[in-house]
Amino acid sequence: MHTMSMETEELRLVPAIEPPKLLAPAGRLPMMAFVDAETERALQESSGLLGRNEIIRGGIAQAIKYLNEQRSPHLLIVDISGVDLPLSQIHILADVCEPGTNVIALGDRNDVGLYRDLQEAGVSNYIVKPVTRELLTKALSPKTNGSGEMGRASVKLGKMVSFIGARGGVGTTTLSANLAWYLANRQSRRVALVDLDLQHGDCALLFNVATTPGLRDALANPLRLDPLLLERIMTKHGERLFLLGGEEPIHDNLQFAATAIDTLFSVLRSQFHYVVVDVPRIASPAYRRALEIADRRVIVVDQTMRSMRDAVRLKKMFGEAGDDGQSEHRSIFIVNRVGETGHHGLTLKEVNKVLQVQPTSTVPFLPSLMTPAAHHATIATRKRGKFADAVAAVALELSGRKQRRSWFSWRAK
Repeated sequence: MHTMSMETEELRLVPAIEPPKLLAPAGRLPMMAFVDAETERALQESSGLLGRNEIIRGGIAQAIKYLNEQRSPHLLIVDISGVDLPLSQIHILADVCEPGTNVIALGDRNDVGLYRDLQEAGVSNYIVKPVTRELLTKALSPKTNGSGEMGRASVKLGKMVSFIGARGGVGTTTLSANLAWYLANRQSRRVALVDLDLQHGDCALLFNVATTPGLRDALANPLRLDPLLLERIMTKHGERLFLLGGEEPIHDNLQFAATAIDTLFSVLRSQFHYVVVDVPRIASPAYRRALEIADRRVIVVDQTMRSMRDAVRLKKMFGEAGDDGQSEHRSIFIVNRVGETGHHGLTLKEVNKVLQVQPTSTVPFLPSLMTPAAHHATIATRKRGKFADAVAAVALELSGRKQRRSWFSWRAK
């Protein structure tokens, strides 16, 4: 955007961002607006307002309160007039909104600095009141920045976190499932837990739910992948946690392209705050791709030499062998079942030396908690204690915030 003279040119409308061309899943409205009576009338008269929509009297505070409990629309129009700290409120709104929500802000301040701050925060459009039917119609029509490219603001996407064990049996599934539950129930995030081991995966067992068939076919035919399809094949656990997996015949030879992984997680990241993935230890381009595209890779280890050897090999595979500052360090480590090996295993100091990095979390060996939880399909993180604290440490590393105590908390990254 060119520098504007506030004396000669009034700030009215900035180029809108076209929302992703995805079908809206059930329960998610195309548009919602939190505005005053005058703007409501203009919206109702706007030719750009089509299909199902909902208009609620109020401003950004009402939007935050409402969307903390209800599903977010694809397009959100919100009034920030009279708000002392509008940017702070926009950050809070971003926290409660689902990924894939496109925001248009209405305000009473004709301020280029505010516009730039809002755009940096992810708001795609800012209109100075009073609004007219023509302005709203123009704002609701997809536009580019004149160069054929979309403007700087972008639709927020969820964070993808992929888990893999340095060796088999280190508790990767248990930790990924408990982290997903924690993010959904302690941080009130909308979370998808994806078990990519379609033949031997145990995520569904930990929650005592049956997987819904369909993931195998979806990966085999990625052109069919869209939010509506995923809505049908995911299993809901509580209000905010959704499981995606399979239980395919053991004798089948399952193969799918790495490009199908890109498509699957592109759609999921547009619908969920977090996508937690349990990746099997199988040498396949598709499974490797699920680790390559993750925002964070979580490598689970224990205090054995076998585990340390393979953890170092995984680190090298992703170009994170040293601390030279040249590579992008997206892998974090969890040391699970600390103390299980007694005096025969590596000490934590030796583990740190081998990995050349401080583990994000160390999980103590707690058979009296974990064995009954696995047997009775209960979530160990529900119970306060050392295990829940260890999972919380990983959640803090991923989100940059502590457990949410109310809906007005710091914005998740």
